[in-house]
Amino acid sequence: MRKIIISLLVGGLTAGAAPAMAVGKPFPHIGWRSADGNAGLDIGGALRANYRYEDWQGSHYRNPPHLRFDTFRIDSSGYYNNYFFDAGFWFQDNRKYAIDRAFVGYRFNQNNSVQLGIPGKPFGLEPYPQFGWSYGIPFYLGFGVNAASGIKYQYHDNHWSLDVAYFPWMEPENLRYAPEVGDYSRLKNTIYPTQHQQRNEKRDQVNVRLAREFQSGDWRNELGGSLALARLHNRDTGDDGSFWAAGLHGRLQNGPWQLSSQLIRYQYSPKNPTGVDDDTVLMGGNGLTPAYLIPAKATTASLNLARDVDVKWGPVSKLRFYNDYSVLWKDKGDWSDSQMNTVGVQVFAMPVMFWVDFSWAKNVNPWGGALNATGWTNTESQGSGKWYFRTNVNIGYYF
Repeated sequence: MRKIIISLLVGGLTAGAAPAMAVGKPFPHIGWRSADGNAGLDIGGALRANYRYEDWQGSHYRNPPHLRFDTFRIDSSGYYNNYFFDAGFWFQDNRKYAIDRAFVGYRFNQNNSVQLGIPGKPFGLEPYPQFGWSYGIPFYLGFGVNAASGIKYQYHDNHWSLDVAYFPWMEPENLRYAPEVGDYSRLKNTIYPTQHQQRNEKRDQVNVRLAREFQSGDWRNELGGSLALARLHNRDTGDDGSFWAAGLHGRLQNGPWQLSSQLIRYQYSPKNPTGVDDDTVLMGGNGLTPAYLIPAKATTASLNLARDVDVKWGPVSKLRFYNDYSVLWKDKGDWSDSQMNTVGVQVFAMPVMFWVDFSWAKNVNPWGGALNATGWTNTESQGSGKWYFRTNVNIGYYF
């Protein structure tokens, strides 16, 4: 069957093809290049599982902790002359599905290209806002691995990178990998009464990200800034509020050491019906986790440190030790800050990788601090102001 599939793919793209050349890629990866090098296709992915323990009452992972399916991911990319495409589709736990990117593109030359479809939003630290498996606070606010429906232009050379994107609509609610502002009637897993009057959604979002690389000796560094602007349309009133976010971000690397950090200021100004709280907006994804409220005005920051250690332990070739810290400062004076810290190690034993995370968090919804989804905001629910602990082991086979 695999030979038949490869034959169909090869035959459908071009004649005179070279054999599969997925060097270093394990089964069942499909890699193909044409004989003249002007066309190519890659289909790979990952199969992952989680072993998790959480130390708060009501957690499904408290007693006993157990191994569970996490995700099966299919990644596909290819090119024909100057045209290319890239997509990632996720089959997740609890019968959820997600698309983290899906676009076609055209490369004008070595430095300039354009993408159309569901490209990633250019903002902040890329490609990931942390080193560990457990996402930090910026991700839950929509500033990490986020995509939307639109068009993106990229200029990348040896030192500068400029990304400018326009998104008329956000990614469909039932396919979101990363959380985004949403209407409660369209989001999945909106289970708290305080959410049911939240009917805002972003439209016509513009993102700009500019970064500069600096290299000197063993140092390889990057410094950049990001800006995002959007209409915040209310589906009850029909009126448009506004959203903006601005960020500074940087990376330092010297040999095995890496340091990344970002500071983001954001503000939502919704046009809600009378009686609806303007100090919060509703965030959610495809329903994998419950939707939650975040403060409409706040500042978030993160500081992440990692060190690589080369080893020769059978299939294990490298260990990456890391510590990821993030914080959320809320504008309302009587709302307590949210904090999160993850320390752990990533083990490279390709094609297998796994992360061992030990995370502590306070006033963070996914960490047991908000039985009514207020952990990011007023923190008045049971568990507010307390540090909770979670350990997570993620095991993945990548092909």
